[in-house]
Amino acid sequence: MKYHYGLIATGCLLLMACAPDREEEASVEDRDNTESEGAEPDKPDQLHMWIHDNDEQANAIEDMASEYTEATGIEVQLTRMNYDDQAENIALDGPAGTGPDIYFKPHDYTGELAVQSLAEPLDLDEEQLERFTPESLQAMTYEGELYGLPFVSETAALLYNVELVEEAPETIEDLLLIAEELTDAGNDEYGFLTVPIYYYSHSFITGYGGYIFGENESGYDVGDVGLANDGAIEGAKRFQSLFEDGLIPSSINPEIQDGLFAEGKIGVSHTGPWNINPYGEAIGEENLRSAPLPVLENGEPASSLVGFKSWLLSPYSEHQYWAQDLMLHLTSDEQNMSYYIATGEMPAVSTLLEAPEIADDELMSGFAEQIVNGEPMPNVPEIDPVFGAMGDAMLFLADGEDAEEIMTEAVEQIQQDIDTMN
Repeated sequence: MKYHYGLIATGCLLLMACAPDREEEASVEDRDNTESEGAEPDKPDQLHMWIHDNDEQANAIEDMASEYTEATGIEVQLTRMNYDDQAENIALDGPAGTGPDIYFKPHDYTGELAVQSLAEPLDLDEEQLERFTPESLQAMTYEGELYGLPFVSETAALLYNVELVEEAPETIEDLLLIAEELTDAGNDEYGFLTVPIYYYSHSFITGYGGYIFGENESGYDVGDVGLANDGAIEGAKRFQSLFEDGLIPSSINPEIQDGLFAEGKIGVSHTGPWNINPYGEAIGEENLRSAPLPVLENGEPASSLVGFKSWLLSPYSEHQYWAQDLMLHLTSDEQNMSYYIATGEMPAVSTLLEAPEIADDELMSGFAEQIVNGEPMPNVPEIDPVFGAMGDAMLFLADGEDAEEIMTEAVEQIQQDIDTMN
């Protein structure tokens, strides 16, 4: 599972210069009326979208697509399809003329799709892009080219039970104090729980100077893996100490963690926004709060991996101008916020993350704050060997193996796997 969690270049500069201005207060129909006479291509009768097979999300997108149809007269056909099936199917259906005009994927597939020529770079102006968070644009950029429009952002932060923890921990010292005071392992009671998989331990590994890949002018330098440098090893030791000190059981996994929180036996859970509803139903929404990850001893807020679900345009679309118009409609402020209200999935737009609907929501605000402190999941194909080797390494750390040896061996494995890929 990935965590996460030809575009428009062929639309030509003339079309992009005449592309609709995405001011939020203007409707699609209003924007159509401002186009230069004869500048835009004829409207197609229909556009086709692939969306993830999830009832709540799909229903919300169906409503958004209906509004686009009302404004433009273009029918929008929606097909539900799991993320993992889309890349294979578009490679087959696209050339056959039965694929989508746009599709919906987590951003960490971006490099893979670009390498396979299943996506093309976008050509958008600065005004159209300035709404999005810098992290989301970075996430959709591969080898200097922008692919797709960010739509949803998510990351791991903290959910806590106010019946056990009155105030959110602001520093790592606060968090450790909660863990020490509330942990009674014999009764399966814990002050703080996280899981030894890299998605979560990333916050420790990179908090003291580790990094996944170095970066250069073209993007990620996959030959520079920084997960066994001094900072990464220090972070690994600090993460390991939670298990060595008996604050977290080495047998922990997400299912056990979620079950214990639901039973009211965990003060603070390191998890994602997908657990807001189940946690709230279990302990009472009035007892649940969110918070960003704490500040580390070095004064830096703990980072996290951020995922972005984004709209991409098929290179096989015969209506790329209008397909991009639909993408811009779906990511407009109005539509993005209506999707958030319907699904609880946060936008990737700076001003919307600060809107009262999110900033004043005690169940979401912690995740919105953490997104600002996070970094995009690398979107290159070489991320897969990282999660493979680091997943094993985190389990070895939890079992008490030597941190420096484990991290060094993990990086050696990553580099070997990358060399094999390339």
